[in-house]
Amino acid sequence: MELMEITAGALHLRPWRPGDAEVVASALRDPEILRGAVGPVTEPDERAWLARRIDGWADGSSASFAVADATSGGVLGHIRVRIAGGAGEVGYWTLPEARGRGVASGALGVVARWAFSFLELSRLDLRHAAENVASCRVAGKNGFALTRLLTEPSWRSRERAVEVHLHTLLPPAGRAARRGPGDPAGEKSG
Repeated sequence: MELMEITAGALHLRPWRPGDAEVVASALRDPEILRGAVGPVTEPDERAWLARRIDGWADGSSASFAVADATSGGVLGHIRVRIAGGAGEVGYWTLPEARGRGVASGALGVVARWAFSFLELSRLDLRHAAENVASCRVAGKNGFALTRLLTEPSWRSRERAVEVHLHTLLPPAGRAARRGPGDPAGEKSG
């Protein structure tokens, strides 16, 4: 997949770079980011985390963006679309200094429009811990419908389960989207 950069208002979304290791190291130590993660943070360090995000572009499995201030270039957060079977799952985080400023909501809206337009996805899913009220608001502001409450094993403790919200967004009416496995003849909808 071709690397993309997107500027939208005050935000500039760009692929992660090896030089972003310091900001990623800080994020991977942030208790709020770790608490909000639905799955485990499995990468042993920031370099491995960055390598997986960079490699996703090359193998077409994901598109990961550093969310930066369009004026200063300073990194404010992260957003990623994992791609499988013509659908995508989006995840994001914001750094402490960027929280409460609409960064996650703005980035999610930009990435959703981009994913439907350029990747022609059939839907976007977003999962977050049910206790993460801020992520629920971000999803709702961007038109993601709360479709299901899931109970999943906690990645922090195998003895307990965690409730997870699943939100889904479909492409705008009339926009072509690829069909996933099991859809009739892999035809495009219109």
